[in-house]
Amino acid sequence: MLRSAKPGFGITSERPAALESDLTAKETGCRPKWRGVYASLGAPFELSRLTEAAGVPFLTVQPKELGSAVEQKKWTLASTIAGQHDASFRSLAQTVIEYGDLVVIRYAPEMNGDWSPWAAGVNGNTTAQYVKAWQHVVTLFRKAGATNVLWLWAPNIARGATVKGFKQFWPGDSYVDLIGFTGYGVGNSYYGYETEAAETFDPTMKALARITKKPVVLAETGVNGEHKTAWITSLGPWLRKHPNVLGLVWTDEKPPHSSADWRFTETPQALKAFKTSLVPHLSCLSGS
Repeated sequence: MLRSAKPGFGITSERPAALESDLTAKETGCRPKWRGVYASLGAPFELSRLTEAAGVPFLTVQPKELGSAVEQKKWTLASTIAGQHDASFRSLAQTVIEYGDLVVIRYAPEMNGDWSPWAAGVNGNTTAQYVKAWQHVVTLFRKAGATNVLWLWAPNIARGATVKGFKQFWPGDSYVDLIGFTGYGVGNSYYGYETEAAETFDPTMKALARITKKPVVLAETGVNGEHKTAWITSLGPWLRKHPNVLGLVWTDEKPPHSSADWRFTETPQALKAFKTSLVPHLSCLSGS
């Protein structure tokens, strides 16, 4: 289901899955094929979180307690490697198996930033431990029989990362099915004013291509700022130039307590650009 002539369109939103799917189809003419879902290992995860997703669940698994606290000593990478959370991982694996259809798992993403409990340099974590923790978790799922999983390895783009380079985090081709990254187009005085998707993605794409030839997913993306319309307009042609990109997951949210607004409906101009310049380059769920 992931392979098609065009990259698959996915979306993450705080709105209920069915409502989001219908509204997005109405707004853009493209019903998302992938649905962003989040799971914190320190909290229960119900099967309904997968079954209610329209399309393929794009499951971000976060080895942490609920909440935004970064310093969580219980969830060090060393504790995962030592097997202290195996029961939680096996429980999630059984839920995925029960679901019975394809699930893309983005495990412990953005490990090259300092804003998550599993990140290098946080809670005493190292890059070598990240690799071992990743391999440990994938092995647990495989031994449990979760053969319906595609594993997506996804750092933050180079811009904004607190640890330079990607190779030291790489678990190896045999433990990864897809690669991707978190990367948002920005327009502010701190990061600069990006007018094209190439400015946002190309440095990271080139660096990852030196590590592996796995297919690429824009795992978490969107754009904010005064050049939003231009950036969205540039994304479709950029995708056409990168046939190894098989999907993107758009963050259709305005985060609380933030000036950023990633929604493609923020302005009529942004929505028009999304519909006319990007959607023709995307693969949508049938029935839209």
